[in-house]
Amino acid sequence: MSKAITLVTLLLLMASGQAWSGAICVVALWKGSVLDYVYLAGDIHPHELQAQAEAMLAQRGYDDYDRGLDIRHARGQTYLKHGYAVIIESNYIPAYRKVQKERRSIGCGFSAKSLDDALWDAIHDLQTHDWSWVPDRDEYTVVKKERF
Repeated sequence: MSKAITLVTLLLLMASGQAWSGAICVVALWKGSVLDYVYLAGDIHPHELQAQAEAMLAQRGYDDYDRGLDIRHARGQTYLKHGYAVIIESNYIPAYRKVQKERRSIGCGFSAKSLDDALWDAIHDLQTHDWSWVPDRDEYTVVKKERF
């Protein structure tokens, strides 16, 4: 009986030493419009990737821009070790707004299956973070497609 308990304990300890990996998109926003973004993928936890992306945005000058800057905004993340990533961008004027200024939005999508599924995830991500964007009305361009 004690051998079984030792074996189970050993297996649980080995299973808990899981290596993390993933991918993330972090954006710098100014009044709802994306100024810049960073996409990272690697064999570390996505929270550590987010810290690296924030540091990269700070080096680019988005550390202390002014009031209203939300630099710690992750647009999309995944814990997949391998998969597909698609980043889309849309420049549009939101309908039904008092101020008719052009806005830039980014959507990041990930999938373990295909680039098409990652594209649908990116479209959903953009709609989630920018409610005034409508894919049928406002066009988008694919900025990046890759397998990580």
